Amino acid sequence: MLYIGCAAHTNLQPVGKGEWQGNVSYGGPIIKVFGLNMPTPWPVLGSRYGLRDDLDFDANLHILPLPYGITGFDLGSTWYPIIGDGRTPTVGIQPRIMTFMSVKEGVEERFRFVPILTGSAAWQHRKNSVYTGMNLVIPTTRPDYDEDASFYMTSPFAGYRWALGNRFKLYTEIKWQGANIRSDQLAVTYTGIAGYGAIAPLIALEWNF
Repeated sequence: MLYIGCAAHTNLQPVGKGEWQGNVSYGGPIIKVFGLNMPTPWPVLGSRYGLRDDLDFDANLHILPLPYGITGFDLGSTWYPIIGDGRTPTVGIQPRIMTFMSVKEGVEERFRFVPILTGSAAWQHRKNSVYTGMNLVIPTTRPDYDEDASFYMTSPFAGYRWALGNRFKLYTEIKWQGANIRSDQLAVTYTGIAGYGAIAPLIALEWNF
């Protein structure tokens, strides 16, 4: 559950055909460490490119697994069937694949693929935006400790995007990761709601090239 949806959702509106954007996200689920509740320090570097005026391609690199001999990245695209005008939200649909590759010696399984589908809606508020959405994750493996484990994982989120001049935007987001997954059976103690999921505070900075 740690790595699912561990970055703020920056795909709120189209980049524009032929345009590039970069972003860096930080934060993660709140866990208990030495009696203290603290967010997981999970940084993610990403970039987006506009294939069409209503279609973007994006790629993200997950930094924290690298020192452990694991390369984590995800690739995807976002289609915007509705472009908002203020009262009408901009709607985004984002399918992507998260991939983890072990570079350690002597491991039996080097690759793990996790498909993710995200839907979002963002309303313009002056130069800023308020948004909400949900991740739907279909894990390719199931935990051994729970024979009744769900075949999917939902993670609703909500946030606010702040315009910082013409080039930069700041995202502040709260996500309920694995809202349908019991968190009292896991080795890590997560701060969830009623024994389910984990609350994750997230921030991200986005800039135009």
